[in-house]
Amino acid sequence: MVVTIWRDSASMTLNSLMTNTARAFCGKRVGDDVSQDGHRSQTVWKIMDLSYLKKKKILVVDDFANVRRSVRGQLMDLGIEQVWEAASPDKAMNAVKETRFDLILCDYNLGKGRDGARLLEEWRLKNMIRPDTIFVLITAETARDVVISALEFQPDDYLAKPFTMEVLENRLHRWFERRNTLLPLLVSLEKEDWSAAAQMAKEVIENHPRHRSIAQKAYAEALIQQQDYTAAENFLAGVLDKRYQSWAQTQMYRVDLLQKKYQAAETGLIEVLTRDPNMMDAYEYLVESLIEQDKLEEAQSWLERAVSRSPKNIQRQQKLVHLAQNNQDYRRASTAARDVMNMSAGTMHENIGHYFAYIRNLRTEADAADADERRREITREITSVTRKIHDRFPHDINAHLFGTALAIQNDKQSGSAKHETVLNKLFTDVFDHFEQIEPETALIIVETYYQMERLNDADSLVTQFRKRFADQPDVIRRLDELQAEPVSMASKTEAKQLNLKGIELYKNKDFAGSIRFFQDAMSLSPRHPGIILNLVQSHLLRMKSEGVNPDEVGDCLAIIRRLEYLPKDHYQYERFTKLKSNLESIS
Repeated sequence: MVVTIWRDSASMTLNSLMTNTARAFCGKRVGDDVSQDGHRSQTVWKIMDLSYLKKKKILVVDDFANVRRSVRGQLMDLGIEQVWEAASPDKAMNAVKETRFDLILCDYNLGKGRDGARLLEEWRLKNMIRPDTIFVLITAETARDVVISALEFQPDDYLAKPFTMEVLENRLHRWFERRNTLLPLLVSLEKEDWSAAAQMAKEVIENHPRHRSIAQKAYAEALIQQQDYTAAENFLAGVLDKRYQSWAQTQMYRVDLLQKKYQAAETGLIEVLTRDPNMMDAYEYLVESLIEQDKLEEAQSWLERAVSRSPKNIQRQQKLVHLAQNNQDYRRASTAARDVMNMSAGTMHENIGHYFAYIRNLRTEADAADADERRREITREITSVTRKIHDRFPHDINAHLFGTALAIQNDKQSGSAKHETVLNKLFTDVFDHFEQIEPETALIIVETYYQMERLNDADSLVTQFRKRFADQPDVIRRLDELQAEPVSMASKTEAKQLNLKGIELYKNKDFAGSIRFFQDAMSLSPRHPGIILNLVQSHLLRMKSEGVNPDEVGDCLAIIRRLEYLPKDHYQYERFTKLKSNLESIS
């Protein structure tokens, strides 16, 4: 699960941000009270003493020169001497590489490519800014989806423009006061030193009531990360006894999820989202609870709601791709894959693999599409994306390897001699550039060898790629699925339905009937471990009641040996070895 480092912006309500957020949080207006003669006295701005900020280093990022000059002028009028400007994301990157800033004031919209939130994400993930660097998003945007998307990146604050010098002065005081108070806690959270974080959060809760909300969230997180679920539940219950807070209730149900109380988590999180549909963490935990209960269509539905609320979360969009694929909602999977590709362009997330993933989704959708017009649209789109790949990644070996594999699949009807030559060359190229190969490239290459019935080569590639991507379990899962079912989507779907019918008959001890359905399923998907093992198990149980048939045993041994390719860490490997041993003992 994602660890949330709670910052002040995370506790803001959406309504407060979509109204005029440019208001003073600290400081005073002198003369706002009604005078003795009944007339409101003139408002006089009382300037704070900000001399302690004189030497602070501040970066202003905005693509409009007049805005940069205005903010810089306000800062210098307040006595701050060291102010840098950056007109673009690239210039901001260079500035951050060269200087350690105390405060960054960054506009949200910076033209094409990275916006301010993406800059913050990259700087934090790459440790380019310190935990004590204050990052504030400045924007005129108030649309719900923009605000929620921005807040998910956890800026320290969110400042609406235009804003006055008085507002800026008050915020400066507030930001640096908060940083000084919370810095030890934030450093502990960044280091994931949960014991220290819990202790520091308790000190803030007890001694700094102004920052209690942030510290409460940090304390709950620290307890959960230490798996002290009882203490976390007791603490959160205490918070909720005082008043309802969506974040605390969400974390209570997160604890249920972690303790595998999936139904309780599901019910509770739906209640949270009914009351507060902008609580994005609740969507994440709800989707997890539904997946654990194999309620994949419901999980997709809730994930789509989360995406509509906060559409710029790339990881969430990628999860939607996989869920939609599992639910055979290929059009939605293609849309989400396209969004991942487009959103990542010009950011740290841009990767040739996103383009390949989109093409693979389109091809899957085309296989399942009923309408000729949609298939023609997909063909045009694949052509367009292929051109983009060559334009954006002209020297990437993955573009060449992926393109070669795709061309082979598109030209399967040509002469086999031509294919053999190209496949042999591709096999050599793969190992010449093995460490440079991206996951999506590996997947389409493996798929190509299976489609061309080069099963030994395909199995060999799977073995090597499993080692290459050992730290990426999702890639391993997809490689295993390809190896188990190197067939069309239509065949997979039909085989799945036949297998389910066979399972129902098996449960009713109609082994002869289940064998027929498993055989039909295996004819469509001849390497699928589940189908093969179901078939063998049905034969064994029938022979247990009717007597051993040597020919039947021989047939079963021939069938089960199709699974010799299974790696030892495959979830069906133990079952495979046990059934194979049973067959060999009666052969």
